Amino acid sequence: MKAGRKVTYWIAALVLISVTFWFVYFYKSGESSEQEKVVPVEVELVSTGSIEETIEVTGWIKADKIVDVTSKVPGRIESLQVILDSGDTVAVEEGLAVTKGRQIAVIDHDTYLAQVEAAKADLQAREVELADAEREKKRMIRLFEGGSATEQSKDKAVTTAELAAARLNLSRANLELAKINLRESTIVAPIDGIVTAKHIDQGNLINAGERIVTIADMKTVKAIVAVAERYGEEIDVGTPARIKVDAFGDRVFDAEVYSVYPALDEQTHTIQVEIRMNNDELLLKPGMFARVTLVVQRKDDVVIIPRDVVLGGRIDEPYVYVVEDGIARKRFVKLGIKQADVYEIADGLKQGEKLVVNGMNYLIDGIKVEVVKLEEIGVGSPR
Repeated sequence: MKAGRKVTYWIAALVLISVTFWFVYFYKSGESSEQEKVVPVEVELVSTGSIEETIEVTGWIKADKIVDVTSKVPGRIESLQVILDSGDTVAVEEGLAVTKGRQIAVIDHDTYLAQVEAAKADLQAREVELADAEREKKRMIRLFEGGSATEQSKDKAVTTAELAAARLNLSRANLELAKINLRESTIVAPIDGIVTAKHIDQGNLINAGERIVTIADMKTVKAIVAVAERYGEEIDVGTPARIKVDAFGDRVFDAEVYSVYPALDEQTHTIQVEIRMNNDELLLKPGMFARVTLVVQRKDDVVIIPRDVVLGGRIDEPYVYVVEDGIARKRFVKLGIKQADVYEIADGLKQGEKLVVNGMNYLIDGIKVEVVKLEEIGVGSPR
């Protein structure tokens, strides 16, 4: 009985040894096979370039200056025309370019000329009146001092002269006012610009304070945009900006931040930023919808790689794969500026290294790789 048990034990031991031997053998064979596995990848040499950190916002194009030209005097509009240097006249209409100081309208000119002449005549009469009063005053003073006139007579002459002087001063003021009204009856452009609106036609009556035309200075235009509060410290006067409008497709207009408003909007908690740009060609029109790119940071001659070759970054540190002597090496990297589909690598990669840009999702650190072309990996292979 004991001999049978011993035989059973020996048989079990031999089976256990055989199973262990074959398990180790096949495990080693599988491991050797895995180590010999070669993964096809596509690589690019790491290069340097320029990268920008930008903020995308939108706004509306506005003229730098908009002036409503109003009449300071009432009357009938006798002329609503611009007199050119050649002497020719051009009717004032929307789109007309005018220069500062150029006549654009005349209101009841003859009426105000007549008022000036009337004021001059009145002034002359007052001057004669004052001269007579002064002579009478001097005469009465002499008579009073000689005992031939009463003090009352003397005082009356003095008062009459003073009243004549006051009336003369009033006449002078009326003449000056008439001259001002005459000047104001000729309306001139207060700025260089374009007539963007005409509010009244020639021949109509106009009251003081009513608008005649609106003139906009469009050689410089601006866009006021709202920027999120978190970007406040990154934007300052002089920050470069690029502007696109639908009318000109992909054409970019260079601009810069002119001012940053000191207070935030209480409703949206955004910062108002005013951007200005030259518009000498007058291509940008007030009211155009503008797509604005603010360049808050720019770096040149730094390592830049495609965004989609960077792995990790959510749970573990971001990393990439590089190829060294046919072996894939996992390389942890420090990211810098992120711009659209590229990243700046602040640390972890050097110019000239072989960066895996296709096939990296199938790699582990230390695995053998074969550098192939993209089409050899297969269309639709993930990066």
